[in-house]
Amino acid sequence: MYRGEGMKVFEPYLDLIKVDEHQQIMKELLAWVIDKYPMLDHKIAWNQPHFVQNGTFIIAFTHAKQHFSVAPEYKAISEFKHYIKESGYLSTNFIFKIKWGQPVNYDLLSRIIEFNMKDKQGLKTYWRTTFE
Repeated sequence: MYRGEGMKVFEPYLDLIKVDEHQQIMKELLAWVIDKYPMLDHKIAWNQPHFVQNGTFIIAFTHAKQHFSVAPEYKAISEFKHYIKESGYLSTNFIFKIKWGQPVNYDLLSRIIEFNMKDKQGLKTYWRTTFE
C-alpha cells in the first residue's frame, strides 16, 4: 500500500472519519488509487478526496455513516450502471454507494477510472458540461 507523500493531502479528511474500520477502508481505497494511477493528481475539493487528470475531474469518494460514495459523474454511472447493480451497490445518476460491510469491486473502479481518463482526455473543464 502507498505510504508516501501522496496520502498527506488526504490526512485531514481521513482524520474526520471517527470509526477506525471505516477510516482504514478509506485509507486503503485512496492508497489503491494513488498506487494504480500515479499520473492522477489528488486533492480535497468540496470536502472530499478528488482525483484529477490534467485539470479535469476523474473520480471522488466521500464517507457517510452507513456507506461511502463513489462519484465518477453521470456519464460513467450511466456507462457502468449494470455492473454497479451487479456488484450489489445502490446508485443514483451521479454516485453509487458501497456499504461499509460490502467488498470493494476494485476491477469495476479501475474500469470506471480508465473510462473517465480516456473519455475526458483533452477536456478543458473540470466537469463534463453535458449529461450525455
